[in-house]
Amino acid sequence: MEVPVSVNTWIGCEVGDAVTIAKQAGQIATLFADFVGKTQRSLHIAIYDFRLDPGQGTVVIGALNALAARGLDVRVAYFQQPPNKNTNKDGGDPSPGTKASDFNNFNPKIAVKAIKGIDVGSLPRGVKKEPIEGGGHLMHSKYMVRDGESVWTGSANFTTDAWSVQDNNVVQLTSPEIATCYETDFGDLWSTGRIAGTGKNDLGNANVGGFELDVAFSPGDGSTVEKEIAGAIAGAQKSVRIASMVISSGAILGALIDAIDRGVTLSGVYDGPEMKVVLADWAKGGKSAGKATQWAKIKTKLVPKWSIPYTPSGPHNFMHNKLAAVDGKLAVTGSFNFSQNATHNAENLLTLRDPVLVSQYSKYVDQLVATYTGDRPARAALQKTRKAKTGRKTGRR
Repeated sequence: MEVPVSVNTWIGCEVGDAVTIAKQAGQIATLFADFVGKTQRSLHIAIYDFRLDPGQGTVVIGALNALAARGLDVRVAYFQQPPNKNTNKDGGDPSPGTKASDFNNFNPKIAVKAIKGIDVGSLPRGVKKEPIEGGGHLMHSKYMVRDGESVWTGSANFTTDAWSVQDNNVVQLTSPEIATCYETDFGDLWSTGRIAGTGKNDLGNANVGGFELDVAFSPGDGSTVEKEIAGAIAGAQKSVRIASMVISSGAILGALIDAIDRGVTLSGVYDGPEMKVVLADWAKGGKSAGKATQWAKIKTKLVPKWSIPYTPSGPHNFMHNKLAAVDGKLAVTGSFNFSQNATHNAENLLTLRDPVLVSQYSKYVDQLVATYTGDRPARAALQKTRKAKTGRKTGRR
């Protein structure tokens, strides 16, 4: 019998450790195949990045093809990234992007659709950039809906790096009420092929396993998602544990500052190189000076993971979680990076209140902190080693 909600977390493997990487990625591929293999009617996937090495790809694609061979409804919606687009400034994850050719080994009966965002950088000359209601940048979700009853979601893309050298988490849950919300979001994406207009009025909550669980989607309810995270932090009385690739949302930064000021214990981890990109962006505009000041205070409570700076062809070993655990009472997680721009993306966020799961997340953040405390020297040495072996730079911006 399946438990109503289960969580899987992992700490990134060391880049270059091929044996451990294959083992770790293989475990998530097996978890994926087990979830998929229980499908009886339909499997709908919304995924930002779907690129797997042959070892994991054989398992995953084999599981999906088996469903299609049985005549089941299998659909995959993926983000169509503009050429040469670095998506981290739009609240996404740096990625070279999924291409249609990545699905060449799919059974022809599997329906695949590219979801388009809005690239404000490509607007015609003379057209003023304005906020667009429900507009959006990226289809950044990472979820599957099985039979309209069960959901797989979390921070992990469907890539070998995401399942091995990155730090990520995956949630599996069974709840027709919550799954209906995901189906609504997927249906909106699928019917239009665009992000604009999705996630509107798609908030949901249900009692799952005896505890309340909430879900929200952006861009339609992007401000609600951001407020849900900030509100959880604002309600903290004792402790906030956070693991987020970046933290640039004004509401979330403000909530963290307030928590520190009232004596709440703050701990956690972020991705060092990715926050450097954020800081460089803030430095370009005077309006972000306040955020930089807030971050200077917040970062003293956190530790960075010094991942290898992004290049399209390099290993992507970011600290990739987007989660917070508060007072042992609730945890938030999903695809939503803790950034202002993420409110305009197609994202999803879960709020969990099962104390067993919240404890699992709290211990996980503590493990991440212990792993990456003092990480800079080791990471610098690793990059020098890689440069010596490959004869090339390690991809600094």
